[in-house]
Amino acid sequence: MELVTQRLILRDLRESDYAAMRQIRRLELVQRYEDVEIPDEAKTREEHNEALRRAKEEPRIRYYLGVTIPPSDSVVGRISFRLNTAWMNEWEIGWFMHPDYWSKGYATEGAQAVLRFGFEDLHAHRVIAFCNALNKASYRVMEKLGMTREGLLRETRWWNNQWTHEYVYGILDKDWETGTIHPDLPGT
Repeated sequence: MELVTQRLILRDLRESDYAAMRQIRRLELVQRYEDVEIPDEAKTREEHNEALRRAKEEPRIRYYLGVTIPPSDSVVGRISFRLNTAWMNEWEIGWFMHPDYWSKGYATEGAQAVLRFGFEDLHAHRVIAFCNALNKASYRVMEKLGMTREGLLRETRWWNNQWTHEYVYGILDKDWETGTIHPDLPGT
């Protein structure tokens, strides 16, 4: 699978992307707000193998898309999209990028393309996203995408040796259809 935006190509991960994914996943800055330790090589390999396996499933219920910036085909981040609750056709989106590519709008642009795919091709009813409540950059991306903060989940993440809160954001198919996506995003 491949999604093309104004500046990016999002594509299924390949075996050859493992080294780039390992480099990104082991960075403390990337893991700063996550509730897990930095994944070791075995865990990163397991995640990568799952992404490769999921890309072959039919019907697909999980997508792990590498983010590339043409003309380079090197992966600089990943956007995941998975069926969360089948009976309501609710999907969950998540992302991470190499810090060298932060604050350039790439996560927002890529996530917007995945939302378009989710609503227009998969006919999602709603898409949700979660983040550590301290991760302002992540929830700002959600807000730029037109997602609504639906709640604060109190002390649901074990982070930095303490419990911390988590935000949940959502966007409905009718929000997408009426154009609540931020108007100045690249590719809109």
